[in-house]
Amino acid sequence: MFLHNSISAQPTFPEDGEVFRDDVVARVDIYIHPDTLNWIYDNVSSNQEFHSLFIFNNGFVLDTVENIGFRLRGNTSRNSAKKSFKVSFNTFESGRKWYGLEKLNLNGEHNDPSIIRSKLGWDLLREFKVPGARSNHVRVYINEDYYGLYINTEHIDEEFVKSRFGNNDGNLYKCLWPADLDYLGSNPEYYKLTMGDRRVYDLKTNTLLDDYSDLAHFIGILNNTPDEQFLCEIEKAFNVYDYLKIIAIDVFTGNWDGYIYNNNNFYLYHNTSTGKFEYINYDLDNTYGIDFMSRDWGGRNIYDWQQHGNNARPLYTRMMENQELRDQFSYYMKILNNLLTNQTNYFPHIDSIKDKIDQFVAIDPYYPLDYGYTITDFYNSYDQEILLVPVGIPRGK
Repeated sequence: MFLHNSISAQPTFPEDGEVFRDDVVARVDIYIHPDTLNWIYDNVSSNQEFHSLFIFNNGFVLDTVENIGFRLRGNTSRNSAKKSFKVSFNTFESGRKWYGLEKLNLNGEHNDPSIIRSKLGWDLLREFKVPGARSNHVRVYINEDYYGLYINTEHIDEEFVKSRFGNNDGNLYKCLWPADLDYLGSNPEYYKLTMGDRRVYDLKTNTLLDDYSDLAHFIGILNNTPDEQFLCEIEKAFNVYDYLKIIAIDVFTGNWDGYIYNNNNFYLYHNTSTGKFEYINYDLDNTYGIDFMSRDWGGRNIYDWQQHGNNARPLYTRMMENQELRDQFSYYMKILNNLLTNQTNYFPHIDSIKDKIDQFVAIDPYYPLDYGYTITDFYNSYDQEILLVPVGIPRGK
């Protein structure tokens, strides 16, 4: 085994700052007209943003931001009792930022009894020196009513890529199911395919140009390069070694709702400093044993982790077929298991988060509504398997 080191174009990692500091559980207040809030809850598929007031208080900083945009966010969580929210600082005041951020994601984590899994995933990425979203726990209040404990997660946008890669003039694609990165042809227009009312590869920057030629070129290299030339060619077009670290984290955490298993939930950014695409994780809540498909994620073959009998996953499978890349991945798995998640440090870290948030879970009025969770389930979820069964369906092993 060996360790690959790249000394050029290393990403940067901004400090947590006041917004994402971990030693406290900040309070976030949203003030919005009650009729508007009712409309939002009656129209859960809408992405319409509404004028609201935002107050942030972590005991060290107390800030009020007027005229922010507020809406629901997420996919299946829109139909849950405990919903997730998007806060936008620049919707109604163009160019405005708050602590360098244009948006925040307030994630309800309604299917995670521990309310910690995605937070642990984001922290692992940063520990492994892979660009990932900053996050922390916050208490969310709307019109002074407590809506529960949330995970405040940094939004992936042009500000994110600028802070990590030093540029934001490249194409940033949000990739959702069924984003398999399979080859559709050399015509860039083929990669503007849609699923419902969205593009599968949804361009978030340079939208006026709407030029997918870089994505088509990358996918062509990924799929069509002969095996004997694959490593050389893919290294020119893609940040291979950071992605191998991401594979290790996805497999370790059982992230079945990402690219490898479900062709879902990732971004690709064309880094103009290196000319290479960067893979960026997105949405890490279905991890650490959260399961809807009765799969043994912990026992699954790490070199054959993709879904079988379904669409292609060339970004994963071709790397596992290349012995040099497979060996590098194995090395990263050892680093992850032996150093980053060493029981001496990792378990006390998890317990410290649990002890910090349990009091806010105990009074979360929305915590029990989707799966019938109790505070006992919260404590048990840190060392026992919890069966995910929606309210109204009998629970059991």
